[in-house]
Amino acid sequence: MKNTLLIILALLACASAAAIDFRIPQLLVHQQYPHPYHIDYQEDQVVIRDQNYIWIHSIFNPWSPRLEGVFRSQYIIEDVNMLGGNQLYVCSQDPANLVTSVDTLSYPGTIYFTTTVQGDRITREGSMLYVADRFRGIDIIDIGKGGMREVKSTFSEKWGIRDFIAEYPYLWALNDFGLVTVDISDLQFPVSLGVNYEIADATVMAKNGNIVWLGAGKKLLAINAADMNNPRLIFQTRLSNDIRDLELKDNLLYLALGQGGLKILDVTNPLRVQDLRTITHPYTEVFDVALDGNLIFLALGTDGWMIYEYR
Repeated sequence: MKNTLLIILALLACASAAAIDFRIPQLLVHQQYPHPYHIDYQEDQVVIRDQNYIWIHSIFNPWSPRLEGVFRSQYIIEDVNMLGGNQLYVCSQDPANLVTSVDTLSYPGTIYFTTTVQGDRITREGSMLYVADRFRGIDIIDIGKGGMREVKSTFSEKWGIRDFIAEYPYLWALNDFGLVTVDISDLQFPVSLGVNYEIADATVMAKNGNIVWLGAGKKLLAINAADMNNPRLIFQTRLSNDIRDLELKDNLLYLALGQGGLKILDVTNPLRVQDLRTITHPYTEVFDVALDGNLIFLALGTDGWMIYEYR
C-alpha cells in the first residue's frame, strides 16, 4: 500500500512539473523607430504600421532586422495582408485610397506590389481573401496568385464585423452583438449557422481547435464552438488592463495589455487557465503582438517595437 502511494505521489509530481514552463522571454532587440501600433509576421517578414505608414522588415538575423520597404497611405490603414512575400493588400475605408512607396537610402529597395481594398479587417487563406467591412459585411475574393480577381460573394447577413477568423469551410466573426459562426463550404453562398450573444463589446479574437478566445475590454472569454450551431460560453475572467490583441500558439495565449505589458497564459485546459509570464517595461505600452516560432514581436507605439525569444 505504501509503495502504491509513493508511486502515485511521484506521478503527480511529474505531471505537475510537466505543466511548468521553464522558458524565459529574452529580449533580442528594441528598435526605437518607427513607432508602430500594429505588428504582424507574414510571409517571413515583419509588417509594422501606424495609421498612414507601413514598414516591412526581414529578420534573417533577428538581432538586426533589415528594413526592406516603406509605404505611405493617403487614408487611415485599417489592416494589411501579404501574399508571396511581395504582394501587399492594404485595407482602408476609402475606395480611392492611394498607397505609394517611400524612397529612402536606408534600405536596399525590395520590390513590392500594393493593392488597396475597402474594409476594416482583412485575412487570407490560400488564394481566398476575406475583407470585412462594418457596414457591408464580408467580401470573399479569389485573388489567384496575386492582384484582384473574382469576387465570390458578399456575406452581409451579420454586419458590424469587428474581427474574424477564416478556416475553410467555416468562418467565425465578431459583430456588434457577439459571435457568429458561418458555413463557407460554398463560397458563393455563405450560410449563418449559430450565434452567441452573451458577449458584450468583444473586439479581438483567436482560435485554438474548437475554442474561440475573445477579448472584450478587460474580460477574457472562451467559447466552445465544437457545435457550430450552438457556440457556448465556457470560461471568462477579468484582467487588470484592456486586451488590445490576442495571439495563440502551441496552447499558449499571448495578450497585449497596453500598460499591463504582455501576458502569456497556458490554455491547454480552457476551464483552468494558467498564468505563466508577464513582460512589462516601465512607461511602455504593448499595443499589438505577433508570433513566429519562438519569437515574439511587440508593437509599442511611441516606444518603437521589440523582438523577444521565448526559450
